[in-house]
Formats: sequence, C-alpha cells, structure tokens
Amino acid sequence: MSDTKCNCFSEYLEKVKEKVSPQIPEGADEVSFVWQNRIFLVSGADYSPVNPRVEVEYRKPKKGGGFAKGMTRDTISIMANYCAFCGRKYEKEGDKS
Repeated sequence: MSDTKCNCFSEYLEKVKEKVSPQIPEGADEVSFVWQNRIFLVSGADYSPVNPRVEVEYRKPKKGGGFAKGMTRDTISIMANYCAFCGRKYEKEGDKS
C-alpha cells in the first residue's frame, strides 16, 4: 500500500467549518460537523470515508394485474475508487501499484 494517502475529506470539512461557523449563533452549544453516509472499513484498506447513495423507488406489479398502491424504496451505497477531490486512486488491500 502507498504512503501517499490524501486528507481531502478532513481538509474540506475544515473549510466548511470555517465558512459556516460565523453563521451559527454566538453561544450555541454542541456544534458538530460530520460527513453524512460515513463508512468504516475494518480491513484497513485505503478508502473514501464517505460514499454516495443512490435512492431506488418503484411500484411493484400485482399478481392479478395493476400495480401496488405503495412505493417500494431502497438505497444502494456506491464505494468510490478515486478521491472525489484530488482524483487519487484508492489502493485496495493486495494492490501492488
């Protein structure tokens, strides 16, 4: 594995904090900035700490014809192969680049 891991997500979160913090009322308590859709890999492989999710929605067909009243909803997480900010390729365990 390469020793050139990027810190893009940490750096961009800090930039967001710098821009948004002045807009938070003075004296506010328990202010928190975190990425949504965070992941944690036990393997220790190089990865993006945040992964986009795709929402899927459809109406199932009924056995007797027509369609169900309610919608079926699901989400699919996508794991990035490259950093969204700097474009560096994430190395998987066992990669020899």
